[in-house]
Amino acid sequence: MPNNPTPGNIKSVVKNAIGPMEDYAMGYLNPVGTDPAPPSQGTGYVATMKLSVGTVGISDADILDEGTENIVSYDRCEAADANISQINMGTASSFCGLNGALWGYHLAHADLPTTPVFSIPADGGKPLDVYDATPLLDATYRLFGAVDVPRHPPLPGAHVICANKSITVRGPSYAWAFIAIAIADDPNESNLFIEDCGEFPARPYETYDKDGHPVKTVFPTGDQVSDLLLKHEYAVAKSVQLCGTDYRKKAYSKMYAVSRAVYAAPGEVGSALACAPYVLLAQNDVPNQWTTDKLVDSKLTAWQSALWSDKLQPYPFKDREVVGAP
Repeated sequence: MPNNPTPGNIKSVVKNAIGPMEDYAMGYLNPVGTDPAPPSQGTGYVATMKLSVGTVGISDADILDEGTENIVSYDRCEAADANISQINMGTASSFCGLNGALWGYHLAHADLPTTPVFSIPADGGKPLDVYDATPLLDATYRLFGAVDVPRHPPLPGAHVICANKSITVRGPSYAWAFIAIAIADDPNESNLFIEDCGEFPARPYETYDKDGHPVKTVFPTGDQVSDLLLKHEYAVAKSVQLCGTDYRKKAYSKMYAVSRAVYAAPGEVGSALACAPYVLLAQNDVPNQWTTDKLVDSKLTAWQSALWSDKLQPYPFKDREVVGAP
């Protein structure tokens, strides 16, 4: 009989979310094989969260057109921070269901904030509290590693289903991305991913300091873009409440959200990527002497100490950060 996960039972899900490779994650729905006997049936999955931005400088000497510019800038997003470069990314709808677990939340628990960034009131129900999701991005970064400090990233060339959105813009402009997960109050319901991307066109100009020297700046400024991102987070939170009413009046009272933008100057191309890869963990993501049950019960810091001694740098971004703004 297949060792299928019990829906909503996180330990059963994670037990069946270990892939066939020792040192690489594998995309969900890839077969785990039968020889040798796999550690799981591959019928569960682990959802991860990634949000990345990047730019490519384009000079007249570069033999690139609009399509190849998009390719290079998008690839830089895949390789930035949590490394998922060289995968064949497939697109899925945006849920972490009853046969899934969220890395950093359901297992290898990240140090999540306890104070919301803001709350959205609800008619006749609990308000939706919105928390900074940066620790969940950091958790993915520590799972997959970076390009120059690899851990157990998805297998190069693997087919990996992701909830994802991306955008590429030509400067002067800002490319931005947003990702969130709304946690269902009922553990027997699925959790909702939201990804969004967009562009804020920019206009460079010069102003002058008190001594009359020209100062290059841009409209909107980085601070203004950060404010626009916060405004968008409010809109997304409200949309989550409305979506919940469509799913048999499902209630969400907690959401983790994060956004980021990058400024592409004149002569640059910028990209932003929000994605949630659904994976089977590498077999060696379960430390020696550990079980998958212990992985569910443990903190991210304990998992990392048990498995890694490398010098992975701290996660480099914060919520609503605007990269490269003048």
